[in-house]
Formats: sequence, C-alpha cells, structure tokens
Amino acid sequence: MLYETANAPSRIESPANGEPRLDQSAWGVPFRLSASSDALLDRMQPHLPFGSTECALTAIDKFATFTLRSIGSEPHYQILIDDRPLTNAEPLDASLRQLGSHLTIHVAEYAPDYVFIHAGVVAWQDRALLLPGISHAGKSTLVSELVRAGATYYSDEFALLDTSGRVHPFPRTLQMRRPGRHEQSPLPLEQLRGHAGIKPLPVALIVFTEFAVDACWAPEVLPPGRAALEMLLHAVPAQRTPARVLSTLTAAMRHATAYRTQRGEAPQVARTLLAALANKEPLL
Repeated sequence: MLYETANAPSRIESPANGEPRLDQSAWGVPFRLSASSDALLDRMQPHLPFGSTECALTAIDKFATFTLRSIGSEPHYQILIDDRPLTNAEPLDASLRQLGSHLTIHVAEYAPDYVFIHAGVVAWQDRALLLPGISHAGKSTLVSELVRAGATYYSDEFALLDTSGRVHPFPRTLQMRRPGRHEQSPLPLEQLRGHAGIKPLPVALIVFTEFAVDACWAPEVLPPGRAALEMLLHAVPAQRTPARVLSTLTAAMRHATAYRTQRGEAPQVARTLLAALANKEPLL
C-alpha cells in the first residue's frame, strides 16, 4: 500500500528526443512525466499524485506519458498525454495545477485494486465515516472540524475502497478554500492536532450532505441499494468499469448506514456525527 509520496523521484537521463523524464507509479498505475528541460521537470514534481513512488518502466509496460511543453513566444504551456493535447496553452502556474489534477484523475480512473470515490473520510474507534460530495460541497471544511474534534484523518478528497468494501487511508495534506476563492491552501494536520489513519477499515456511516445557509439538519435514511447508486455518481471509474465499481460499493454497504441531509455550520455537525459513530446509534 502506498501512503507516502516519494521525496526524490528517479530521473531518467534525456532519451533520444532530448526531453528528460520521470517514471512513477501511484496506487498501481504507472505513468511518465516528460518536459523540455530539467528545470521544468523539477517544477512538475510537487504536483505528483499523492502516493507516487519511483519505478522503472520498460518498453513493454503500459503507461501514459504526460508532457508539459512551452507554446508560443510568451511563456505559456500545454499539457499533452501520449503526445495528444490535453489542455490549452496557459501560464506555467495554471498549467502545473491542471497537471496535478489530470494526473490524480488518471490514477483514480485506472487504479486496479481500488475504487476512488470523491469523498471526505474520517474514522472514530475503527469505524469509518464517508462524506461523498462534489467540489465546493464543504467536504474539507467538515473533515477538518471532525479531525479537530478528535477523529482520525483518512482523506479530504477520495475514499479508496478495496474489493471487500473497506476504505484505505489517502491522507494527503488537507486543502482548504477561502470564502469566495477558487484556489486551495494547505492545512497541515498538526495545526488541527490530528493524526492520520494507517489501516483499512469497514465503512460504518455514509452521509450525503452539503452546507446551506439556514439549513435544517434532518437526516433521511437511504436504503442500501439507493445509497450505492448515489455513491456511483461520485465514483471516478464508474463509466469505465461500472460492474466492478457497483460490486465494490455494494460490499461497502454491507455494514454501513447511509443518510442524506443539508447541514449548517461544521463544528456542531462534526460533534453530532462523531456521537453517532461512537454510540453506534441512528443519526439524529
């Protein structure tokens, strides 16, 4: 299991086309980074997907190559995958952010042993809570408050489910958005006095919720089959391997109870969720 990002990725000497490159693997998905210069390759490294480690790819391996290439007289850059344009030309910082997003989604799409679900995840007393949701739904805010309240941090981005339906740690640094801003800022776990999970756990509670001003907290129980279908909407590889994904989600629901509700401010909701996990009682 890969829970650490390599600090010093292995660099390959410039091949015949003159572009330096890095070979990496994350969660069982190999890929290659390529750039026009060593300096540009250095700028790409911090945007590797969480869990990336160095590997040695050969000509017989199946992998995608992500290239960052300068376009035009001004310093704009374009991302290519296997020499096919993936983005329009953008300034370097914007291209690097897009690179990180595309790499992460690529890994989430093709991971052979896990189903990646867009969800925040925490645990309490070896019982996992999943918070599926789209971007800007407030997942990271609620996860940070749960960790601040004593929960074990698993992820603010993806729930990684194995074939048995257990959720694995994906403890990348929490990323928080300021009100009205699109950019995210890192929130180190130490600032929350929290700690990250280290082992897979069964899913005990699934809550579909998002923040709304003046929201009424009114949890509605979802039947297991409906909850699995709702999670399917947040599963990255759902269109590519729907049968595998649905089987995994069904396994995750075996010991889980699912709810749907809007929520108000995160601190009060966090206390309510942890009390439900600790007491193994219905969510009220």
